[in-house]
Amino acid sequence: MSNQILSSFLARQHRELDSLMEDAENACGTPRAQEALLAFSEAMEHHLGIEERVLFPEFGRRTGPGGPLVVMREEHDAIRSLLAEGRSGSGVECRALFDTLTILVSQHHLKEENVLYPMSDSLLADCADRLLVAMKEAPIVHE
Repeated sequence: MSNQILSSFLARQHRELDSLMEDAENACGTPRAQEALLAFSEAMEHHLGIEERVLFPEFGRRTGPGGPLVVMREEHDAIRSLLAEGRSGSGVECRALFDTLTILVSQHHLKEENVLYPMSDSLLADCADRLLVAMKEAPIVHE
């Protein structure tokens, strides 16, 4: 397998999330706004959970408690907070939510894809296959 096994899988999830986020933003103010936001929120939570329950623990064992994981966890919390705030919003509130969320998520994905994931591919090469299986088998956790 490629030495970019983890980054390829996780970056592919980012593209799927980007599509769901765009769909949810486009649905703002329409009858399907809540459904689209829920689909995006659940997919985002699943992705964040995979990182936090599978990738971060192994990465942290090898790098220590500081480093990029501190920033990643803070940004995960910020994404979750915005999604929680937006659940009741509609129309103008929904669009404002996505203005902020789009910037935050885009910047977060860039950091992961340019820093965290390449570091993970390198540091975790010896267990990448095992981690990939765990990521693929991770259950969807509903809030």
